[in-house]
Amino acid sequence: MKLLKTWIEGLDEMLGGGLPEKSVILMTGEPGSGYDILAQQVLYHNALHGGKAAYFSTTRVPEALREDFETFGWNVAPLQENDNWMFFNVYVPDVIQVLMEKIPKVVAEGRWVLIDSLSYLILTQKYRSVVSVVELLLNSAKEHGGVHFLLLTQKMHDTETETTMQHLVDGVIEFSAQETAGGIDRRLRMKKMRRAVYEPRLIPFNITERGITIETAVRIA
Repeated sequence: MKLLKTWIEGLDEMLGGGLPEKSVILMTGEPGSGYDILAQQVLYHNALHGGKAAYFSTTRVPEALREDFETFGWNVAPLQENDNWMFFNVYVPDVIQVLMEKIPKVVAEGRWVLIDSLSYLILTQKYRSVVSVVELLLNSAKEHGGVHFLLLTQKMHDTETETTMQHLVDGVIEFSAQETAGGIDRRLRMKKMRRAVYEPRLIPFNITERGITIETAVRIA
């Protein structure tokens, strides 16, 4: 199985080289846990290293997202100019139709996809339609490759819905953040990853001015 680099400090080593190609990965956590930052960071660095990205936003305009990225020194403007990065603002009534039309095209172009967020779609659209979007992304990934991400906010949905989404995708990475006397203890866990051997343990990480960093060299795959 070909592994694709995430370019995240420490993470690729721990993954045995990167994430499995042709994968759709669910990033899940509570707000502030960092689950969205990691997906954005992987997408950005893939584009920075010559890859292509398509960011589908269901709630925020590209200008607001660009400002968030600049917090970590991620400048997507030149990537957009070179066609390595595309923003799609899909905060529209026919969001499902737009996603069904755009996803196969951008994945066929070799773009890694991020849908921000799956939770919004579940809350506002017909459930079967949301499942169809996930299935379409999975099929497109199997045909054309890449690594693709879905963001799911924990505790916004019932257990059955969360379990169903975790079952559908190729991989699940869970994030947690707990307050401690010394600050915030942040951890991630590889809950599921098809076509990969991994150890489901908690991995400490930090959110810095450069984004997420992993402070251990212990290998998990």
